[in-house]
Parts: sequence; structure tokens; C-alpha cells
Amino acid sequence: MARTRVPSHLSILLLLAVLSMCAHSSASAGDDGSSGTGVDDGEGRHARAAATVAELLSAHNAARQAVGVPPLTWSPQIAGYAKDYARSRRGDCTPRRSPLFYFGENLFVGRGRHWNATAMVASWVAEAQWYDYGSNSCAAPPGAGCLRYTQVVWRNTTQLGCARIVCDSGDTFLACDYFPPGNYGTGRPY
Repeated sequence: MARTRVPSHLSILLLLAVLSMCAHSSASAGDDGSSGTGVDDGEGRHARAAATVAELLSAHNAARQAVGVPPLTWSPQIAGYAKDYARSRRGDCTPRRSPLFYFGENLFVGRGRHWNATAMVASWVAEAQWYDYGSNSCAAPPGAGCLRYTQVVWRNTTQLGCARIVCDSGDTFLACDYFPPGNYGTGRPY
């Protein structure tokens, strides 16, 4: 079966994610996400949250642009559902599907707390290397798949809401929910 080559702009996105993650992990921010000053800065926290939303949308929409589908918009309501679910996973940090089946969903768990949005989404977009559009099939190795990638680029999906938490273990958990959901029927994602 033929494999689809990862477009060069997706490779660049993956490289930027790794570089950004490295830069983020060496930053001076405290482990709780604060600025490290010891002062609870509500404005700073709001700015960081807005930057994370912009980064999540940018990473998703770069992958969508690469295959010619319209960009996603942020839904605070869907993000609220994702946040509730992410908080419920704080104790075990297990990437188990939520019961919200009217949404598509991608989950990410990474060791440690220094993961940024671009790196997390890049892990899903990297599945494009195994997806073959011509046959609408996935040639992923055992334990891997293409469904997270195809959800990111699903043509009919228009809204995104995500939540990132640090679990009790100190690891990072990201839940992204999509509406309308993708990966249904036998059609191609784009």
C-alpha cells in the first residue's frame, strides 16, 4: 500500500513544536504555570490562557490548511466540557475516551509538565505519515493509528475546545473536543 509523504510544511510544524517545547521547558515559569514571581497575576494567567488557545488553533489550522479544509474556531462551551473531563483524569492521567460521544475527541498524555500546545497537537498531526488519501487507509505500525490526525483535518468539523492540566503525577494531559465529530462513515476526512 502506498504511503502519503508528509508535506514539508507539516515537517516544519513538527520541528517548530520540538524546538518550542525545548524552549518552554527551559523557561523561568514556575511549575504551577505562574510567572515565578510569587504574585498571583490574574492578567498574566489570562494572557497565558489566551496564548494557549491561539497556539492550539494555529497548530490545528496549519494542518487543516495543508489539506485545503477551512479553519476551526474556538468554542468556550466545548472547552468547558473538555476542562471538566480533563480535571476528572487528574488522579490517574489516563487517556481514556470521555462519555461525550457527540464530540470528536483527541487526548494526549506527556511525561512532565513542560509541554506546549504546538508539540501536543504535532503528535496527532504526525500520524499523517501513515495515512494514504488515495485508498483512505492507515498503514500505522502496531500501537499507532491515524484517527487523531483525521479528526484534526476532518472537513465538516468547525469548532474546537481543549483543556490542558497537569496531573497529580506531574504529567501533562490535554483533551481536545471537536464539533461536529469526525471519523464517521466511510468517507475521506478531506
